[in-house]
Amino acid sequence: MPTEPQHAVAARMLYFPAELLDCHACRHPLKPPIYKCEAEHRVCSTCRVLHGEACSSALVHSQMADEFAAAARVPCGYERYGCEAGGIAYHLAAEHRSSCPHAPCGCPEGCGFVGSRQMLLNHVSGPDHSRPIIDIRYGQEWKHSLPLSRRWYLLLGEETQAAVAAGADRHRNVFLVSLGERGDTTAVSVVCVRADGGAPEAAQFSCRLAVEHPGDGTKVIFESPLVTSSSLSGGAPAPGGVRSLPVPNEYLSGDSIPLSIHIHKLEPPAAVPIPPTAVPLPPTTPAAARPSPRPAAATVTVATPPPRPVPATVTLALQSPATDHSNKKRKAANPRKFSTTAIRS
Repeated sequence: MPTEPQHAVAARMLYFPAELLDCHACRHPLKPPIYKCEAEHRVCSTCRVLHGEACSSALVHSQMADEFAAAARVPCGYERYGCEAGGIAYHLAAEHRSSCPHAPCGCPEGCGFVGSRQMLLNHVSGPDHSRPIIDIRYGQEWKHSLPLSRRWYLLLGEETQAAVAAGADRHRNVFLVSLGERGDTTAVSVVCVRADGGAPEAAQFSCRLAVEHPGDGTKVIFESPLVTSSSLSGGAPAPGGVRSLPVPNEYLSGDSIPLSIHIHKLEPPAAVPIPPTAVPLPPTTPAAARPSPRPAAATVTVATPPPRPVPATVTLALQSPATDHSNKKRKAANPRKFSTTAIRS
């Protein structure tokens, strides 16, 4: 008489060393397809050939190892900062961590605060610093006289209605404007405050800074084709740490900088179509009749004063399918609203 399968009493999670899911050759997390040799060494597809030569035995695909690696899931380390990704496949955990929009940031003041961008906005606008959050619109010039008594300001990008409908309002981009002394000038820099700036899906921005002489109206302009990202782990960037606009003292208006900022949100790169397979020309084709290679596009650089600076034992939790809650829809908690101050010229 067949017996019913026995399960561990009330077992929801199984714990074991994470090394069991690492490649025997490169020691990186195993990602399907996974192969094993006669010595039961499990290797990834990248190390398959070299390991086969080292062990002198044939490697075969292990379907069981594939299923085991796909079932092993770990939580995101940024759940306390608002990440709702749930269980993440072990071999994708490092990739998710590097691109998680909830990766924590520091405070420009260097006060020891650590939290998500939403937490940072609440921290800065709250009683800790009582700073206004300045709303800006992408593609529009923002002008204001910034007092030197305050060495940093936070700007909040205003998303389009379509982006807000898609959920971008919860992750609006934050920019830090820093004012620092550098020699006989005041260095003005802009960085995008985030820890996931290197993620492929992260939005990118260009920036134009300008300051006008209060007397004759001449301008000093600095343009950056790509705004630098920073998690502010050590506070606001030091003068000279990022590309900046050097403002001479004669361009100051009293103890303030009459600054103009233009931040443009770049369009994501279009997918590059795969070119058709090239067909070689017959040997008898005259050289003059063959199409010449397309010349590279010329790049023109226009210099504006001042010259542009040179740019600078792990335990893994295995969750059974019967109790895996990673695919359940969870109601996102509405972030606490923070006060914003729109400053217009």
